[in-house]
Amino acid sequence: MNSLKMQRFLEQRQARKEPLVLVSVAATSGSTYSKTGDTMLIDQHGVGCGMLSGGCLESDLAVRARVVLESGEPQTVTYELASGDDDVWGLGIGCDGSMTIELQRITFDNHYAPLHIPPPPQILVLGAGLDVVPLVRLCDELGWQCTLADHRPAYLENPQFPAECRKHCQQPGQLASEVELAGFDAAIVMSHHLASDRAYLSELAKTDIAYIGLLGPAARKEKLLADLDLPGAGLENRLFGPAGLDLGGRGPEAIALSIVAQVQDVLNPV
Repeated sequence: MNSLKMQRFLEQRQARKEPLVLVSVAATSGSTYSKTGDTMLIDQHGVGCGMLSGGCLESDLAVRARVVLESGEPQTVTYELASGDDDVWGLGIGCDGSMTIELQRITFDNHYAPLHIPPPPQILVLGAGLDVVPLVRLCDELGWQCTLADHRPAYLENPQFPAECRKHCQQPGQLASEVELAGFDAAIVMSHHLASDRAYLSELAKTDIAYIGLLGPAARKEKLLADLDLPGAGLENRLFGPAGLDLGGRGPEAIALSIVAQVQDVLNPV
């Protein structure tokens, strides 16, 4: 579930006091797109937030949601997704599984209970150069809350950054005085400035942030650690340099993908 996008979706309807339908996967068997506990929301116009299938069940769920909104009565439906002669609506989903889905009306009057949206991952990006744009935009698409910090005001004013991105103009060595570092799940250091990166790492070493990514080759990481006299203490096993999984590809977009994939892997190990 993209918790940040769902929160935004909810807040927009909440401002208008609109009822919604909470659609939840109650049980699954075999191969399915979603698993038990996954959710989506559907409003009174049939507009949904989230996906429980590859797009093949959502139109039917929208029709059922309208009935639930009008009647106030919950519904439970089981979809058999196995391929073969029983292809769902002739689409040939071929998941070879089944999903039991519950739909229930939730309203402004009871604060949309029992909906609970977990907080999105908090990502701190240190540096706001042009190559940061695809990284922050990809994080935003995933529903991660990004905070940008840079000591160069013009960099932070780039209109390509998502509107929801939080921004701080602060000298690297004074970051902790402006930003509560303990609240972040991951930090990516990519200022392209050796002294700035050194100061950022010095501050991050004092935190418990699970993932700290450092842009640049491994030799650059070793130099910075040597300069800090931190050959592992404070950063051991959580400093990834060069940041990102080795997925191949070149350019800012490919690097952004590799970093996001590594953050996802660290924060949600299989």
